Amino acid sequence: MDGLLQLQTIDSATALKLATAGREYAVKHGFSVSIAVVDIVGNLVAYSQSDGAPVQCVAIACDKAKTAANFGITSRQLGEGLTNEAPRVSAGLVTYDGLALFGGGVPVMVDGKTVGAVGVSGASEAEDEECALGAINAVFGDRD
Repeated sequence: MDGLLQLQTIDSATALKLATAGREYAVKHGFSVSIAVVDIVGNLVAYSQSDGAPVQCVAIACDKAKTAANFGITSRQLGEGLTNEAPRVSAGLVTYDGLALFGGGVPVMVDGKTVGAVGVSGASEAEDEECALGAINAVFGDRD
C-alpha cells in the first residue's frame, strides 16, 4: 500500500544475543556495566549487566541505545557533531529526556540501515563504546 514504510528491526532473539555478548565482553575486560539493546524505534528489547554495575547505569545505557538507534550514528558522534553548532543548540538538546550525547551507544547496522542499537554504561566513555562494539561484532561479525 502506498503511504506506508516498512522498517526492519532486530528481533528479540538477536537482541538477547547482543545483550549476552555485551555482558561477556564486559566480564572478560573487567567492566562493571549495564547493557541495553533497543529496536529501531528505541524500545528496550533486551538487557543485561555485569556484576557491580551502578544502578543509575540502567537508564543511561537505555538512553545511549535509544539515541544511537534514532539518529543512526553513535551517541558519541552525535555529541561531537554539536561542537560546530551554536551553544543554544547544545544547551537545548541536553534538556531532552532520553537523549545521550556521549559515548556508549552504537547503532546496529544491516545492509547500511539501522535496525537497532546497543547502549552500554558504567565504565569510561571509550570502554562503554568498546563494549557495545564488541557485542555487535560478536553477533554480526567484525564491523570496525
